Amino acid sequence: MGIVENKLADFEMSDGANWTIELNRSGQIHIHIDNLKIQLSQEEFSEIVDTVAKADSELRELKKLEHE
Repeated sequence: MGIVENKLADFEMSDGANWTIELNRSGQIHIHIDNLKIQLSQEEFSEIVDTVAKADSELRELKKLEHE
């Protein structure tokens, strides 16, 4: 278990799942989804963020949705 340097995000999804994203002192990113923890390097986290952003853009284009 790492020492949390910064809490980057803390929110609840529509299904009630609680999400927390933390930057630990070691430089690792932890994503907590209820009792599940995903441990990532900063590079892995950035890759996921970029991939999700691209998928969001493609979905919005396919469904003709506006960006919020």
